Amino acid sequence: MGTVVSEKWPLKFAMGVLAGCGGLYALYFLAKRWQDQEDQDTKHCQSRKRNLLYRAIGLRVDSQENANSRQGSILVNPHNSLEKQQVQVILGLLKGSSDTSIRESALVTIGNSAAFTVNQDLIRNLDGLSVVANCLLDEVTSIKVKAMNALTNLSLNVANQEELKVWIPQILKIQEAATLNSELQVAGLRMLTNFSVTNSHHHMMTKSIPHFLKLLVDGTDNIKVQVLKILVNLSANPELTHDFLCAQVPPLFLFLFDSTINKEVLIRILIFVVNLKENMNSMQGFGQYDYKVESVHSVLFGNPIKFSQKIAKLVLHQDDEVKQHAARIMV
Repeated sequence: MGTVVSEKWPLKFAMGVLAGCGGLYALYFLAKRWQDQEDQDTKHCQSRKRNLLYRAIGLRVDSQENANSRQGSILVNPHNSLEKQQVQVILGLLKGSSDTSIRESALVTIGNSAAFTVNQDLIRNLDGLSVVANCLLDEVTSIKVKAMNALTNLSLNVANQEELKVWIPQILKIQEAATLNSELQVAGLRMLTNFSVTNSHHHMMTKSIPHFLKLLVDGTDNIKVQVLKILVNLSANPELTHDFLCAQVPPLFLFLFDSTINKEVLIRILIFVVNLKENMNSMQGFGQYDYKVESVHSVLFGNPIKFSQKIAKLVLHQDDEVKQHAARIMV
């Protein structure tokens, strides 16, 4: 009898193992089915939000597949102005959604609609400026870029600038920390250009003057042009002249005054110097300061032999506008 029991025991053990495996498989199947259902619900929720966004801006509602293929591509609003309810829906999705593509689409829509004054006012009145500006704190770089682009258009409005000026330090921080020549850095410079058009916010940018000058040497032509738009605006303000003259210039700064430099860059940097020189001529006391050797004052106006030689060559430049600005510096 003992032998019979011994022979049956492996069979019972094997059957137990198979039963256990079947139970585990059943649990796995149920868990996977639950997870698939949860994923499907999430996708359905995201699809509903996308459709809500598309309806809010008057676009045709596409299938899930078409919506996915157009992530972040909502570029044109078919109407010049948005309705109050449309803006509320878009801002609501921007605040409530964690889906990057939905947030990007909402920001692009706001940015495009902000090309029209009526929308700029409407977005401000619905507290949309703070909603968009808070996206600058997002960890996703593409969200920051699109938020910056939207704010650039929104800041064309004087009333909006007054509300958004508290974000200038954050914008400066973002673009200074951004990768050189990146889309984020360009977006930050474009927005700062709008804030530099009037003298109202110049004092908030003076500490970044050395950084701007460094970008003139390290950046691409596109970066150089964006930076020079800011520098030309700031240098037209006589109150900032001393800040500029004290600023340190990069070692390769004078290479920017070469006839081979991109014309758009060359003209703007000459205007920048003309502004500084005219401010110095109209105001007294700049010669009393002890400027460092590598300062803007020492390189351009102190004992500027190398600079004068470069300007003398530019007076003979083939472009009339370059000649004109170079001559103003020589005089």
